[in-house]
Amino acid sequence: MNIGTKTSFLLNNTAGSLKEVSAGLISALLEKGVAEGTVFEIQLSFEEALRNAMVHGNRERPDKKVKVEIEISEKDVRLMIEDEGEGFDLEKLPDPTAGDNLLRECGRGVYLIKHMMDEVRYSDGGRKVFMRKKIK
Repeated sequence: MNIGTKTSFLLNNTAGSLKEVSAGLISALLEKGVAEGTVFEIQLSFEEALRNAMVHGNRERPDKKVKVEIEISEKDVRLMIEDEGEGFDLEKLPDPTAGDNLLRECGRGVYLIKHMMDEVRYSDGGRKVFMRKKIK
């Protein structure tokens, strides 16, 4: 998948779509000379947000789509992911660093995204996430 300076996609709600767009993003970042550590943080955050949209937002329904916008400039990467689900209340997510949550196999995606990206905003009732990472 070829990703330019500003690209948008309407993805099928499948793991194959996630892998394809993620591979394109990684290639575009590496071609721009973005440091591998920064590429890793962007990739992890992007894949977590996209997986959350597909699994939790769209409930893994194949009839649902995920909208993705990617903008890469000399100074930062901006990502937007929007699902067709019912949304969620960010304030009601359990803290993955507290007590019994440490042993849970899931529930760390939003936490990781917030800690790896420079800016993270949820809107439209949690159906849309905007992320930004400085690259230079």
